[in-house]
Amino acid sequence: MTSGESEFVEEMGQYLAGLGMTPMAGRMWGWLLICDPPEQTAADIAEALNASRGAISGTARLLATSGLIRRGTRRGDRREYFSAPPEALDSLLGSAAAIYHHMRAIAERGLHAIADRPAESKARLQEFYDVMGFVEREVPRVIAQFLRERSEGKA
Repeated sequence: MTSGESEFVEEMGQYLAGLGMTPMAGRMWGWLLICDPPEQTAADIAEALNASRGAISGTARLLATSGLIRRGTRRGDRREYFSAPPEALDSLLGSAAAIYHHMRAIAERGLHAIADRPAESKARLQEFYDVMGFVEREVPRVIAQFLRERSEGKA
């Protein structure tokens, strides 16, 4: 791994750690985004990231569950291969609308719970509700546009 690649992998690890994932999840996903060949075994990843195979195995479960990586096997080969194909993000993108809808619904229940309060004491929750409603409407539109442009070769 070059120093630039290493810096990218470490930066991805730190960034995803700040979003609530483990640094190893960010590092592994970062590596799978740039590695060659694009499909890697747990041993390949462990060697590249100077990590244990156990850490790679646990991290692979986390990343596969979140839809960021694909796990697969090859005929006649008992090893499992991991990759981060572009379409792996489609399920993550597709779930975004549901997440924002759920958050808006929770905020709506909160607004009902404090309905008798003065407007100024509800302002923060009302703003959150309004933002989630906006994002819930707009994110699917933007995702659909991106997917359309990607299929047309424009993205």
